[in-house]
Amino acid sequence: MVKTDIFYTLLLISIALIFARGLGFFVYRLKQPAVIGEIIAGIILGGIIALFFSGQIFHFSNWVIKPPVLSFQSTEFNLLAEIGIIFLLFISGLETSVSNLKRTGKASALIAIGGVAAPLILGVFSGLLLDLPFVESLTIGLVLVATSVGVTARTLLDLDVLDSEVGSTVLGAAVIDDVIGIILLAFVLGIESLNDAVWIGLRIAIFFLVFLYIALKLIDKILKLGEKIHLPKAFLSIALSILFIYSFFADKAGISGIIGAFIAGLLIGTNVRSSKIVDDVKSIGYGFFIPIFFVWIGTKLWEENEAWDASSLSFILILSTVLIIIGIVGKLLGCGITAKISGMSNIESVQVGVAMIPRMELALIIVTAAISNDFIPREFAHEILASTILLTIITTLITPILIKATFKNNA
Repeated sequence: MVKTDIFYTLLLISIALIFARGLGFFVYRLKQPAVIGEIIAGIILGGIIALFFSGQIFHFSNWVIKPPVLSFQSTEFNLLAEIGIIFLLFISGLETSVSNLKRTGKASALIAIGGVAAPLILGVFSGLLLDLPFVESLTIGLVLVATSVGVTARTLLDLDVLDSEVGSTVLGAAVIDDVIGIILLAFVLGIESLNDAVWIGLRIAIFFLVFLYIALKLIDKILKLGEKIHLPKAFLSIALSILFIYSFFADKAGISGIIGAFIAGLLIGTNVRSSKIVDDVKSIGYGFFIPIFFVWIGTKLWEENEAWDASSLSFILILSTVLIIIGIVGKLLGCGITAKISGMSNIESVQVGVAMIPRMELALIIVTAAISNDFIPREFAHEILASTILLTIITTLITPILIKATFKNNA
């Protein structure tokens, strides 16, 4: 990890935010998630830094130009990106409606389980068939687990079917499989051998129970205290303190700090006072930290730019193709079959399967968390990250088309 001058870091942050917002807005105008533009911004900026600001010396006639050494992998920029992940999971927790999950009931839960099991199993076996070690194959399976609810929700809303039985069931299932994916990530990151499995499971259960108990007993009182502090945004400060405390103890419990962030958001989100901070948290997260995270993901493709050879590129092409096919087939089979079992018609089952296809934020969080925690060896990290980025872009682009095609007869 590179240590840079703080003012160069501030310059990189400024450039990253400008590029992220500019390309994000351009992609959004094309009716695609701004996240895609932010990742592309990172890929472009990472390439510029690698080619011109990595210690090169340029000679022009009698001039010798030595640009400053810059890096998006500096300690400071990495810290901001990690905070971005924490905010992203915290916001996901805040926006997870427990009451809506109860309303969608058993059908959503069953579909979510199918939507996790099928891609996970197919992903692991696909990795093994490609001669990847078990750990890397397991990461591929985890990447395929979670659905991007934002892409699906926007398309269903455009078709005016978001509040239909299929729409409500899909949203419930997408949230549940995100939660399952987060729990599986915590479980996997803590395992160093198969003998650790039971101990890690107990640690996760204990963490959930202890902090759920603390939440039920103390969070309401703490937030109420925050209301009584008559200072600007004092309530927000208290909520963010809870977020970072949960992240800290989750990390110390060996579960990963981002899991603590999600739990903090989930618990604060059930409190009636949470509506007072949601907009402020989104302003901080989406206005600063989260775009930095997605730019950082794009720049990581250049972290080991010597890996860009013909062999690496061909493997990325093969792996990303496999991920996309398995990602689509896994959700169609896993969610479609369980939707049929839960009592839906054939066409509704297909609609559910198609709506659960897109991957985005959580897939990227899973792969970056696996890399950051050294769960994936460095020689495979580059290929798996690049393939995951391609998976998120392709599934995000094709899902609205497939959803509109399957709902055509409903119009």
